[in-house]
This record gives sequence, structure tokens and C-alpha cells, in this order.
Amino acid sequence: MLKPHATVIDIGAFVTTNYSWEDNVLQAGFRFDNRNINTATHGIVGEEGYFEGINKQFASFNAALGYKSKLSETLTTRINIASGFRAPNLSELTSNGVHEGSNRYEIGNAALKNEQNLQFDLNIEYKSEHFEWFANGFYNHINNYIYITPTGAIIDGNNVYNYVQNEAQLYGSEIGIHFHPHPYDWLHFTSSFENVIATQNGNNLPLIPANQWKNNIKVEFEYADWFKEGFVSAFLNYTFKQNNFGAFETKTNDYFLINLALGGKINYGKTSFNWVVNANNVFDKTYVNHLSRLKVDGINNMGRNIILSLSFAL
Repeated sequence: MLKPHATVIDIGAFVTTNYSWEDNVLQAGFRFDNRNINTATHGIVGEEGYFEGINKQFASFNAALGYKSKLSETLTTRINIASGFRAPNLSELTSNGVHEGSNRYEIGNAALKNEQNLQFDLNIEYKSEHFEWFANGFYNHINNYIYITPTGAIIDGNNVYNYVQNEAQLYGSEIGIHFHPHPYDWLHFTSSFENVIATQNGNNLPLIPANQWKNNIKVEFEYADWFKEGFVSAFLNYTFKQNNFGAFETKTNDYFLINLALGGKINYGKTSFNWVVNANNVFDKTYVNHLSRLKVDGINNMGRNIILSLSFAL
């Protein structure tokens, strides 16, 4: 048993407002949240599955302010500042046992406080009939950031992990393009790069995704009246090495994955069938994602897999 039975009650209330003039929009919001978690004592002190009863209440007031301006017919910019919070969940507060999905012994921390953050983000976007691009940047300062970290101890053959919290800073960016050339409006090409850097007291935080470069080539087509909204897509995704790893982590190698998709809508009488076939990791690449909970056990991510989905409407 990893965590106890509990009663969790969440209550929230918010108000928003929006004011527009000419090519400008100002948005603001205010929110209150309250979470109450109540558990009973269970098990024997010192043994796996022992949980001391808790009765915790977490409350927070937060606000957001955003500004959007259309600089020209094709160029738009946005800037936002917002605070936010996250109350610790039941696992983070009370865990005491083996997490079978990750093969680690997790110990909760009943003294955890609210995560409270302040974030700034800036966006600029260009959009014309056949070409789009965007650039986003953000900075997020978090007080009492909650994360899980190994202790170096071992219980019943499993590494022991504790939930802890500290100040943290996360910042990063995303840039991308979307191109569908005239007169080939059936052809779409998208490409984006995204990165996140996360530190705590000058050290790297664990479980932060590696930089990624994602590309998609999509062809749209139709055939007669019975086959509509057809498409073929190729996803070409490159994940960089993760060298910014936490104190008890190891670096993760880069990898390149190719995924394919084919689908559309078939009309038969009054019935429409929507179908999609996805072929993921087409070339059966051996790789492991930096966020994989099974990485420490030497278990790689999934190899080639094919998925068929079908739905219909009468």
C-alpha cells in the first residue's frame, strides 16, 4: 500500500475581466483556492504502509494580468504576469511504500507547504495567409517547489526517494513556424524548438525534459464524395542530450524518432467513419526518455508500435 485512504475537498472561486480598445486587449483575473486533506492513521510505526493521520488545509489567493496588442495586420504581441499555486497531493504528503510503476520506495513529507509561483511570459506572433511564425519566452520563480529525490538508502532492494521542497527557477522558450505554400494549400510544414532550464540554489533540478526539435509534414486530400478530410503526416522529432541533470541523475543520450499517421473520414450512406492509423517509432529506435521512471532499471522506451482507432457517427 503506497498511500492511505483519504478525503480530499477542493473549493475554488474566481473572477475575470476583459477590456478592449482599438487593437489592444487587457485581461485580469483573481482566484481563491482551498484544499482540505484528511486521513486516518494506518499500519504499524516503522513498517511499510504505516501512515500517520493528517488533517491539512491549503489556501491561496492568486492574480493574473495580461496585455495583447496587434502591432499590424500580421503581427501580434502578448505579455502576461501571473501568480499561481499548487497544493501538495496525497502521494507527496503521505507515501510510505514501493511505487510499483517506478520500482522505487517513496516516502512522503507531511510538512510540505503550498507551491507558490510568479511567472512572466512574452509572446510575439506573425501570421499571414500562407506563413506563420511565433516566439515565446517565460520565467517562472517558484517558492517551495516540490520534487522527489533519492536518499541513497535502499529498502527491500528498492532505492528510497523522499519528497522535498525548495526555491526553484524555471525558464525557457519555444519558437516555431507553419508553412503552407500557395497554390499547394494541401501541404503543411511545421517546425518548433522548445527548451526548459530549471535550477535550485545553483543546482539542476531533477526530471526536467531535454530540449526538443519537432517537425511535421502533412498532406491533406479528398477522394470523390465518400472519402473526406484525408491526411498523411510524418513526424520527425529530435530530442537533444540532457546534460543538465540533477545530483542523483545521469545524463540521457539524444535520439531521433520518426512517426507516421494516415487517416480520414469515410461516408457510407448516413454513417460517417473516422479512422486513423498511427505508426510510432517506425524504425524501432532504442532510446530512453530522460523523464522515464524506468531509466534507472535499464528499461528503454517503447519500440515500434502501430495503433488503429475507429469511430463512427450515425
